[in-house]
Amino acid sequence: MKVVFNTNYNAAGTKICVEDMIPKFEKAGHEVVRNDWDHYEKYDLILFMAPDSDVARAKRANPRAIVGIMDPKKIAGRQPETENRGADFLLVGSVGQRDFFLTYNKNIVIYYMFSEMKEVSKEHIQKEKIIIGYHGNKIHLNSMEEISKALDELSDKYNIELWAMYNIESRGRWTKNVPKKCKVKHIQWSEEHYHKYLTQCDIGIVPAKIPINLGLGRLATRMPSTFLRNWLRYDETDYLIRFKYSTNAGRVYPFSQFHIPVVADFLPPYAQLIQDGHSGSLVYSKEGWYDALEKLIQSPDLRNKMSSNLKKYIDINCSPDINFERFLEFIETIKNNIKIK
Repeated sequence: MKVVFNTNYNAAGTKICVEDMIPKFEKAGHEVVRNDWDHYEKYDLILFMAPDSDVARAKRANPRAIVGIMDPKKIAGRQPETENRGADFLLVGSVGQRDFFLTYNKNIVIYYMFSEMKEVSKEHIQKEKIIIGYHGNKIHLNSMEEISKALDELSDKYNIELWAMYNIESRGRWTKNVPKKCKVKHIQWSEEHYHKYLTQCDIGIVPAKIPINLGLGRLATRMPSTFLRNWLRYDETDYLIRFKYSTNAGRVYPFSQFHIPVVADFLPPYAQLIQDGHSGSLVYSKEGWYDALEKLIQSPDLRNKMSSNLKKYIDINCSPDINFERFLEFIETIKNNIKIK
């Protein structure tokens, strides 16, 4: 199979979907080219990152080729309906993203956004200071009000420190909802810093909820009349959870490869990988974060157990190699059973 990856988009998704995937295609015996915008007729499989999608022109030049859009969350300057409906398939990173894009295309494959990461063994032991690690976007740090409160309360009892790795150079220093008591180490995000800093952490946190305005929350759960409350079955104890449709489990993966236990918001992409109490913890409230973190702070045995179970699950079910094998099987299904548009 001759494959072309066409994109100039510089993002974390490009590393996973292009830079990490090209060697896998080559290892599987396929011929791969990076960026050939003028000879679509030469290829069997044409892949675009969403902002550079050129589906219509590719299909006109080569109607027999299979054309896919990877990580379809941004279509630069175009209508997403046109590109996404015109593609033979979409590659997404989570069940939430798949559900959203089923409006445009029924042929969707989930490709876990796990960047290739060298495993680092770790044996958790009793120690004086516990380092809690975060890596990801600054937006999740800004949304950490409840987690920061839990960290501050834990700081009254334990010697803990939060290491936050994010893009300081591009986004500026994190100042909103920073813990007031818990010491914070700000680390510039880079590929090298995963192994330099993140491997030293004892617990990983994966927040992803976006705050909901308290007024809107009260309106949604405390209707103005008993009749409406009873009819709609609303209750003030209902959970209200807001998160990006593109939220995926990519931030869990490095912790798993470094044998670090994870506490995450209980969102669908994380619940797919983490069995609560067995391979990590899924929480929502300040009290939930406090409880899960305290148990891990207190017990190196629990840290070893949860981190080991998480790694085993990912290695067996959704490692980057297994991920790619399933993608190839999906392509064969498209090729053999689906009429190309």
